[in-house]
Amino acid sequence: MWATIARRLLLMVPTLLLITAVIFAVVKLAPGNPFSAARASGEGAVRAMNPSDYEALKVRYGLDKPWIVQYGRWLGELASGSLGRSLSERRPVSDVLVGSSNPRGGVRGALDSPLGATVFLNGLAVLLMLAVAVPAGLRSAARPGGWFDRASSAILYVLYALPNFWIAVLLIMLVGVRWRLLPFIGMHADGHDGLGTAAWAADLLAHAALPAICLAYGGMAFVARFTRGAVLESLGKDYILTARAKGLSEGAVMRRHALRNALLPLLTLLGLLVPALVSGSVIIESIFAWPGIGQLYIKAVYSRDYPVIMALSLLGAVVVLASTLAVDLLYAAADPRVREEA
Repeated sequence: MWATIARRLLLMVPTLLLITAVIFAVVKLAPGNPFSAARASGEGAVRAMNPSDYEALKVRYGLDKPWIVQYGRWLGELASGSLGRSLSERRPVSDVLVGSSNPRGGVRGALDSPLGATVFLNGLAVLLMLAVAVPAGLRSAARPGGWFDRASSAILYVLYALPNFWIAVLLIMLVGVRWRLLPFIGMHADGHDGLGTAAWAADLLAHAALPAICLAYGGMAFVARFTRGAVLESLGKDYILTARAKGLSEGAVMRRHALRNALLPLLTLLGLLVPALVSGSVIIESIFAWPGIGQLYIKAVYSRDYPVIMALSLLGAVVVLASTLAVDLLYAAADPRVREEA
């Protein structure tokens, strides 16, 4: 088992190198650089800079070198434990991501950082997805072909067919503007620093509700139908007949035996959905002005902030590879046969 984990971790290194090299090359193919973007937008003294000073600035930051040389410099900084320095914010990329300069610290300080905000939003979306989809799939499997099975399938597939950015705009117009039930801009209300813990948490959940719904509803159809199919397959096994013969109620049979054995394929699906949620955050966070890494990524692309772009791309690649490794480990923990094969 441990040998398998070590092998997978070693294979992650060349995979990450390949992913980051491709991303760096694609980013460098885009015209311009951080300072040309600043000149075009008229930001500060950069716009008034004469051509010789502008070229000297490019030389100072190594932007005059071929992309492979710049990529090698970035790898050198990464090997030394540094993600580089943001060209637009003039501070270390690690500070930009995790907000280490935030004086408040604690849970509030962690969630106020872009990384903490995105982790919280995606975690809430996963919980919402599981809370709705797993019971729906279990109920559908209990009575396949019944009214609930047909109705839930139709509703979930219709939702899956609708793009999340369109649903986001619709929710803002109806829930946020017309009915004024939930806030739809930012992460906190004005003056949230003075709120107590309970009021602060309620305000945070209210602001996170609409973007979390937009992130979660698309995956509900996958999880619900996956759960339904896995549970139906489990219901035909001999141990289900044995459990029923012992006099267990149908609810206990479904929860203790059918659902438990259906978790294996569900774990695989969740391992694929988590990276999809993170990538979907880029659009949803921009629509709701949620201060997470998605909004930070778009800002970095517009300003050609290469260190931030590469750090976020590396983080995304690590999330994808780590989620697949976590699925394999959970599979082995849930099924002894997998542990023996490993």
